[in-house]
Formats: sequence, structure tokens, C-alpha cells
Amino acid sequence: MAWSLYPKTYPTLNDTNRNSLFFSYIDTGLYDLAMKMLEDDTRLAMARNSNAETALHVLARRPLEFGGRSTLGMCSRLMNSLVSGIEDSYKSSKQTKALELVECLWNQILKHNDDDVMCLITEPSEVLFDATRLGNYEFLSVLINAYPDLLWETDDENRTIFHVAVLYRHASIFNLVHETGSIKDIIVTYTDDENNNILHLAAKLAPQNQLNLVSGAALQMQRELVWFEEVKKIVQPLSIDMKNKDGKTPRELFTSEHEGLLCEGESWMKNTANLCMLVATIITTVVFSAAFSIPGGIADNTGAPKFLKDTAFLIFAISDGVALFSSSTSMLMFLYILTSRYAENDFLKSLPLKLMVGLASLFISMTSMMIAFSTAFYLSCHYGLRFISEFIFIFAFVPVVLFVFLQCPLLCDMFLSTYYSSLIFQPGKHMIQ
Repeated sequence: MAWSLYPKTYPTLNDTNRNSLFFSYIDTGLYDLAMKMLEDDTRLAMARNSNAETALHVLARRPLEFGGRSTLGMCSRLMNSLVSGIEDSYKSSKQTKALELVECLWNQILKHNDDDVMCLITEPSEVLFDATRLGNYEFLSVLINAYPDLLWETDDENRTIFHVAVLYRHASIFNLVHETGSIKDIIVTYTDDENNNILHLAAKLAPQNQLNLVSGAALQMQRELVWFEEVKKIVQPLSIDMKNKDGKTPRELFTSEHEGLLCEGESWMKNTANLCMLVATIITTVVFSAAFSIPGGIADNTGAPKFLKDTAFLIFAISDGVALFSSSTSMLMFLYILTSRYAENDFLKSLPLKLMVGLASLFISMTSMMIAFSTAFYLSCHYGLRFISEFIFIFAFVPVVLFVFLQCPLLCDMFLSTYYSSLIFQPGKHMIQ
């Protein structure tokens, strides 16, 4: 409908109405029509809306229009990445059109002199840093590819896009620092108005929306430590112990900024360990008792179990033993968590690893216990009640399935966060080409 009306209405519009229509197309995501208008009137690249913003200002604040990442957990994002369809194709097409519009706008703006260009992208707000704060990586790639000098630009607090990317935890933009060559060694030495270097900014607490990317305060603390250690790799040795205006080194600032998160992480870990340890203790008690309550009883003349040669009895014995050993292992892991000192670096790998082992052991023990129960019930009641034993066998695994659905996302997130979180600092593609 909009395409059919455009040729009829466009010639009748004055400059003011054209500007309004142009920004309306952008606001509603009709980027192909906005592109058509820009081709017909290149002055629209310099036009401003009622807020004195150019089209670049508006697009800079729309990272999702360019394929920005969602705020789902790592496990959820991994699962969603396997799903494709018509909606994904539509989004991909829309993202391509949005990028083409940005590229066309930027090419038109660059035809002016440098002073006009800088004035255009810094008033009323700084386009470069608006996009950086929101993680609009694709948008920035278009601008920087055509005008690499933007890498040297600083905001009102003397921060480059790398400093802002670290502060707002946007790894895709931060990874660009590895593409700058020797420039990196100069840029990372910049300090802001409070004498904070880039490692000080990594030491500050991340925005809440970035913390929410992982589940649980403990994993959030872990992600913060990963960021701090990653930024630490690129700074000069002197910057590690450099003090800001408050007299704090990056590590001291990290400790003070994350004091609350550390307490929340400790509480989360202890509560999780307490509840899981209770379940593990119950399972241990049950399977230990079952080991001395032989299904079918013992033969009077030999003292051996009556179903000793039955395959089901062998399954019972093995599963009961596995349940006992795995539940005991789970208890020990949760006991370690409860008695841990909860230092900052413990959240990096030690505590998550113990919790993963504990949860995995708990799952094995629960599954083995249900197998032991089902086989014991089968041995005791299968004569004349076979359909009941089969019915019980099926329903015995309902708790196991529930455990998988309820705890598997946490276990998956923990595994990915512990062993693959550093992968977010490996650039998937080069911004500067």
C-alpha cells in the first residue's frame, strides 16, 4: 500500500512534509521506502526531526534492527540459534535494508567537509557513542569502515568507543581493539575525567541488562571476572596498579563495586547447595536402606537372594550402587560449596565447577534411584501384576524428566559460562575491511 501511494504523494510534498514522512518511514521500519526517498532527495541525509536528530541518530539507537543480541540466557540463545524459518528470513531482509540505509546516509554525509560531518554526528548527541552504549555493532561497522578516524574520537568524559564498550559490556565492539594494531597500545592508555583507565571501567559493575544475560548472581559475578581478566590482557603493566581520582586501583575498585553482587552470589550458591544437599541426603538414605532390603527376600537354605540370577536383580544392584555413590559425591560437592571461603576468584571456575559436578551427580543418583525402584517393584510384583509394574516403571521417570526441564537450563548456562564465556571475546568477523 505504501509503495503504491508513494509515487502519487511524493511530488506534492514540501520539504517539511518530506522530512516528516522520511522519519516516519524510519520509525516504522519501512527502510526500503526511506531509501527510495533518500535516493530522490539526498538532502534528507542532513535533515533533522522534531528532536533535532538526524536519521543516523535515530538508527544508532536501534541495535535490534541490525541483528543485535537478545537478552536471553546462554542456553536459550543456543537453542534459539538452531531454529530458523520465515520470521528469521524476514528479519534478515529487514536488517540488510537497515544497513543499506545507514551506508547510504553515511556516504552522503561524508561528501561534506570534516567539520560539518563531526557537527552532524555530535549534535544533539554523539551518534558514535549512542550506538556503542547500545551495542549497535553493525551500525558502527558501517561508519568506521568508511571513516576509520572515528576510532580516535572521545566523548565528553574523554572515553573512546572501546572504553564505552567495556563499561557497557559489549564484547563485539570491544573485540575491534584487536584489529587496530599498534593503535591499541595508545588508545588503551586513555583515561577519563576521573582518571579511570579502561581496566577501571571493566572493574565497574555492569548495567543490569547485561548482568541479566546470565542466570544467578554467582554466574553474573563470574561473567564480571571474565571481563576484568580479558581487559587486563590488553593494558600496560603500569595500568594494572594505576590509581584513579579516588585513589583506587582497578582491583580495589572491582572489589568495592561488586561487594553487593559477591554477597548475592554467595547467598545464591549456599541456598542452591543447601536445597540440593537435602535432596542428595534423602536419596542416599533411601538407596542405602534399599541395599539391605533385597526385593523378593533371601532363600532360607542358601542365604542368597531369591532373584540372584534374574537380570532385573542385576540391574537393581548396579543402579542402587550407582545411586549411592553418585548421591554421596553430590553431597560432598555441596558440602564443599557450603564451606568455601567465597573469595572473588572462587566464582571464576572453582565454585561453578563444584556446583556443576554436584548437579550432574544428583541427576545420576536420581535416575539410578528410579531405576532401582522400578526393578525392585518389578521383581516383587510382576507375577500376575505385570501391567502395573510396567505402568509404575514409566511413571517413575516423571521426576527425572522434571529435573531435566527444571535444572538442565541452569546446568547448561553454567557450563557455557564457565568454559565458553571467553569465546565472546573472539571476533567472528572483521569490522575494518
